[in-house]
Amino acid sequence: MEVALIVLAVVIILFIKGIYDKKNMLKKLLARADYAYGKIPDKNMNSEKAESLKYYYKEHSTLYDIDDITWNDLNMDNVYKLMNSCNSAYGEEYLYALLRRPEISQDKLKERGKLINIFAGDKQLRNELSMRFASMGIMKKISVFEYMGSLKNAVLEGAGIHFFLDFLFALAVAYIFINPPFGIIATILMLFINIITYFKYKTKVENFFVIIGFIVRSLDSAKAMTNGVKNEDIKPYIDRLKECIKQFSGMRHGAWLVSSSSTNSSDLAQIMLDYLRMIFHLDLIKFNLMYKTFLNKEKYFFEIFETVGLLDSMIAVASFRELMGRNCEPVFKSEKKISADGMYHPLIEEPIPSSFSTDMSVLLTGSNASGKSTFLKTVAINQILSQTVYTALAKSFETTFFNVMSSMALKDDIIGGQSYYIVEIRSLKRIIERMNEEVPLLVFIDEVLKGTNTLERIAASSRILLSLATSKSLCFAATHDIELTFILENYYKNYHFEEQVSENEVIFDYTLRDGRAVTRNAIKLLSILGYPDEIIESATQMAQNYLSTNEWKVY
Repeated sequence: MEVALIVLAVVIILFIKGIYDKKNMLKKLLARADYAYGKIPDKNMNSEKAESLKYYYKEHSTLYDIDDITWNDLNMDNVYKLMNSCNSAYGEEYLYALLRRPEISQDKLKERGKLINIFAGDKQLRNELSMRFASMGIMKKISVFEYMGSLKNAVLEGAGIHFFLDFLFALAVAYIFINPPFGIIATILMLFINIITYFKYKTKVENFFVIIGFIVRSLDSAKAMTNGVKNEDIKPYIDRLKECIKQFSGMRHGAWLVSSSSTNSSDLAQIMLDYLRMIFHLDLIKFNLMYKTFLNKEKYFFEIFETVGLLDSMIAVASFRELMGRNCEPVFKSEKKISADGMYHPLIEEPIPSSFSTDMSVLLTGSNASGKSTFLKTVAINQILSQTVYTALAKSFETTFFNVMSSMALKDDIIGGQSYYIVEIRSLKRIIERMNEEVPLLVFIDEVLKGTNTLERIAASSRILLSLATSKSLCFAATHDIELTFILENYYKNYHFEEQVSENEVIFDYTLRDGRAVTRNAIKLLSILGYPDEIIESATQMAQNYLSTNEWKVY
């Protein structure tokens, strides 16, 4: 009797401690959510994590997605990392997919904008939601969506074999009271058989236990959230979650039997439960039942995934807006035009804002390192943010719906045996093939055809740029070939960047100016970096001679 009371007391203490630990954990998550809002996310993204994020996006790709070349040209992985303060794995994967899938109408964008503004203005609401999302957890190396899909591939023998082994074990124990010697031997034999078969079957499905545990934890957190959040602004989303969660009520009951004990191996209750699992196959039986429920109700869980993902990612966007400071909601017009006032790049610590307005394609000229490439990326990134998270980093930003494509940060393909020029013309060809689709292209090209000689570069690039300007496309191109600004002046608006050259340095102000560039700095930079005077003087004289005679001196 005393032993039973002691065991009961230990169980009660462990139960109370579990409740206390959970409340303490939620308090910490709440404090962390409050502290992290409006700050740079403290997250690492290794190659495995980066790949896992793509799975949900790839399963839901559309015609007007940001392709890999454009995504890499614009360093969008870094933009994503700056924005990704999501607290759940669902939010992380949803936000990544959202940034790669620009919308071509305002319906979803207005919904996102409404949620962003709700979360920006209601600290208590966003903290409560962030706490619940954080309790769902983050996956470090795997995609939740991918693993949910892989559950379909689990090879199960069904729960029948485990019930049968339990029956034989119970029968052996019962024989102890009928025939003690035989019953004891039978019980020991069945004990060994059950333990051996347990590990045999557990090995086949153990990897799926992680995702099942994650799903159950998500359901529990979502359930707590729907009970705790009473905000009318997001009531439709909460109601949707409630309806979906109801479908999994049977799956959630007794789900603790499947929970991994690896993180709680010192817990007496978990140790005892581990032995019971091995003997009676409790977790394998429950897993089989949960597995069938999940397959039958899969569509409801994907709806939970997308609802949680949307809410979590919109809190992250609200935090991003707070972090960035000056921002606005874009205005979408029907005409093919872009206007920006005070636009800036999210990855530059102290950016110089740019303002412009054009209904024509744009040629951008200027010296090396003057800011041409950065400007192209700034426009492109703001267009993508406008069509995905309804946010532009500017005082004002007016545009229309575009399919964004670029050809900028290209490299030789040494392994594939392709020169820079081949890589470049292939990149441009993919753009040209799409320039007359229903949704107009917004194209960004940095130094068009710089992989070939001057004569053919100007001839070919002028025709490529002309074809883009006379299609449904709007093209922003940076070039060193001033000749193009004259050849295409009826179809391209000219902007430029310039610099101030002193005796010992070249100073860039990174300010966008109307018109074509009239300054050059390449030879001056050689001088500043200490090249021999004879090289500088000879190069300067040759350049001046060419400008006056239009001929190069023969050595």
